[in-house]
Amino acid sequence: MNISKMISWATPCYLVQAKEQLVADGNGSAPVLPKFVVKDLESLDGKYDTVICLDVLIHYPQSKADGMIGHLASLANNRLILSFAPKTFYYDILKRIGELFPGPSKATRAYLHSEADVERALKKVGWTIRKKGLITTQFYFAKLIEAVPM
Repeated sequence: MNISKMISWATPCYLVQAKEQLVADGNGSAPVLPKFVVKDLESLDGKYDTVICLDVLIHYPQSKADGMIGHLASLANNRLILSFAPKTFYYDILKRIGELFPGPSKATRAYLHSEADVERALKKVGWTIRKKGLITTQFYFAKLIEAVPM
């Protein structure tokens, strides 16, 4: 993997942490540093071997998520890794209950996406899901997928 071909969309704090971790994990030789970028996700351009987009689609309703998935796929040559909050009966009920208690920092504003909708958006731009996973902790859950061109 050519590490100089990596892209990161994150806050400046995450970029500092990533750079520190890369240097700390070095084996004594000078590391080849990737290019870290802070940029509006919708204005990213270029081509990359792998594009990773974690915990972002929760901010997009499905009507806009389709376009974002297409945009991310257009940036990737070989692989696209996405996470999203899965729309299931259980999580939909939890979200609706949470909406009864609004507040400025509530996660109830997160958009849930069905796996079928994400898969449809990928197929529309010529990609297919190769691997699937689920990330869960006490207060966090996300579907993780790896997609590749068809």
